Amino acid sequence: MKIKRQWLIFVMGLSLVVAIETIIAATLAPEPKIPPGYQPQEAETEKGLWLELSEYEVAIRQSALLVKNRAINDYVRKAACIVAGDYCNDIRVYVIRNPNFNASMTANGVMQVWTGLLVRVSSEDELAAVLGHELAHYTQLHTLARVRAIRKKMASASIIDLFIGLPLGQLSALSSLMSFSREQEEEADLLGVRFMAESGYDPSAAARVWEMIVAEEESAFAKSEEPGMFSKTHPGAADRIVTLKNFVDEFYSEVTPTPESRQRHVDILNQFYPMLMEDQLDTNRFGRTHHLLKTHREIGVETGLIDFFTGEMYRQRKAEGDLELAQKSYQLAVKSKNPIAEAYRNLGYIKLKQKQPAQAAEDFRRYLELKPNANDRAMIEFYLEE
Repeated sequence: MKIKRQWLIFVMGLSLVVAIETIIAATLAPEPKIPPGYQPQEAETEKGLWLELSEYEVAIRQSALLVKNRAINDYVRKAACIVAGDYCNDIRVYVIRNPNFNASMTANGVMQVWTGLLVRVSSEDELAAVLGHELAHYTQLHTLARVRAIRKKMASASIIDLFIGLPLGQLSALSSLMSFSREQEEEADLLGVRFMAESGYDPSAAARVWEMIVAEEESAFAKSEEPGMFSKTHPGAADRIVTLKNFVDEFYSEVTPTPESRQRHVDILNQFYPMLMEDQLDTNRFGRTHHLLKTHREIGVETGLIDFFTGEMYRQRKAEGDLELAQKSYQLAVKSKNPIAEAYRNLGYIKLKQKQPAQAAEDFRRYLELKPNANDRAMIEFYLEE
């Protein structure tokens, strides 16, 4: 009996060692499957896919939703190139005006970054985390594998016909079609962290991105709304956060975030906030907008911008008491370090409704002083003449 018990202890100990080794092996980031400068193989599926994706890239370049501003493109492309390292010359980055949170990458190196992603990440490190994840999908040929799987289930000879047929504003349908398996997502998570660490970004930002997604979904302001598209196509957030944190703690614990990473991103938000938040407001998902405004205030976006778009949110929501809340927010916006001209204009309109023409005229005049070339100058002058 004693011998059997000792043997049982030995076997159990050996099993535990094997289990631990298996866990450690599973947490190691995989190696990229393709080298820099990769070209499609002779296989008909892959070469045909690349040709069709070239047509899709032409459609992107011609889209009215393509953001062409140099500053925002330079910011995103620089981050993508840094995290891509030796793969930098293989990718083309396109910033797409879409208020949803997403980025994607095709088998031929086309990376799309939606402006809704920029609104939600809080630093360049977090942006790089998403871009590194997409780069990992590219280097692991996940897109090609997904297309092959879909083609087995569909009669259509060309998957990309669906891509080109969709307006870029309806890319959520495309992203749903191209969602990856749980195993592919886990592989991209870990390899993406490795790309980040090797390029000098803070790898712990990968877990923070998921924490940000969870916080938005669980926010008291947002949870009454439909789940975000990214959450639908990227399940298992809680488990992924734990896996990423454990992986970083094991292999990259010495890396720390830098204030410059956050400030660079906040500078971009300050510069493009009107465009970004106008698109967010157009979604009519006011709970998410409220949550984002709160987050932006916490990371240091200019208070005048936050107050103005808080007023815009209340004005457009039109719930009971929202007009008064909008007025208070606009009043804060005009008292900020950099007064928002449009806040004076909107205060003028509110005071007209409140039968206060003299006060409205004062706000309208201040608006035109701050913005003499306003597109609606003729309309404002008409109100002033009345």
